[in-house]
Amino acid sequence: MFFNKKQKQHTKKENPQTSEKDCSEREKANICFDVHSFANVFEASPIGIFILQDRKFCFVNHEFQRISGYTEEELRGKEASMLVFVEDWEEVRSNAIKMLKGKRSSPYLYRAVDKEGELKWIIESVTSISYNDRPAILGYFMDYTEREHANEALARSEEKFHKAFRSSPDWIVISTLEDGFYIDVNEAFLETTGYRREEVIGRTSVELGIWADPEQRKEMVEVLREQEKVRNLEAKFRMKSGEIRYVLWSAEVIDYGDEKCLIAVTRDITARKRAEEERLEKEKLRGVLEIACTTCHELNQPLQYVYYLLDEIEEKLSDCKAVQKLKEQCDRMREVMSKVENITTYKSTEYVKGEKMIDIHNTSSPEGKE
Repeated sequence: MFFNKKQKQHTKKENPQTSEKDCSEREKANICFDVHSFANVFEASPIGIFILQDRKFCFVNHEFQRISGYTEEELRGKEASMLVFVEDWEEVRSNAIKMLKGKRSSPYLYRAVDKEGELKWIIESVTSISYNDRPAILGYFMDYTEREHANEALARSEEKFHKAFRSSPDWIVISTLEDGFYIDVNEAFLETTGYRREEVIGRTSVELGIWADPEQRKEMVEVLREQEKVRNLEAKFRMKSGEIRYVLWSAEVIDYGDEKCLIAVTRDITARKRAEEERLEKEKLRGVLEIACTTCHELNQPLQYVYYLLDEIEEKLSDCKAVQKLKEQCDRMREVMSKVENITTYKSTEYVKGEKMIDIHNTSSPEGKE
């Protein structure tokens, strides 16, 4: 809101018959109004309208009164600076002067203080007119508070998203839905995959071979087309080094410009997955061990009978080396069975073709012996 310096009044008395002609010629771009015609045109306007003469209000419509909280009687004769937040006054004055001189065409934004002391954001524009045969300023005054607060909230939200995007320990990427072109990736993605930003942005997940199973990505795209979101999809991603890592992948379709894109959050569960696989392997081995222990227990009785028979044969054939060899193998068998029956912790060792077997020579008995 702006008040220019007091303008000189015309001292020459005008002829009523020529006043309309003189008004149109008085100043370029000026509009001529009298009190009644102006009130009839602008009183019911949904936009706040005011007129200033000699820096002071001489007219305000109902909408201006509603926004400011003041009545026309309270404003008439008061300077416009009473409504402008003090820190914004110089900028408001500068913008108004530029607009009045034709050096600015767009409305300007500033903070006003209403009757209750509340700050409101105002969009305003001004122009020169003639009002009651005197130079004046006509202003358009619109409450922009709700939209400005919404813009501020949006800016805060975008700032929070940006911080969360950059600092999240999970991988976050924004990419095109159809082709998987990477638009942006966070630091966690780069640190884990081993790629540099310039190696990723503008390229596709297919080019980089991120999805260990490309068919799974195709299936995921179909689900996103139908449901526009995916939650906790278990997948395998390939790192730059070639290492395969297990992940939980969640994504949602968003509009990015004129294109459908997706924002995806990926959580690395490799350690958990490997721990789970190890647990399952141990459970499997434990089951096998239980069966082995039961089998050893059942073999004890036949083995004792074999010993009995070998003792009888040895009495008759004391120098028979074959009997001695048989007893040695039976002793070995009994030792192995004893170890299997007393295993509490165990280790596995490679066998053939990638298979594993229990290393009974590196196991612990209840007494803690190897």
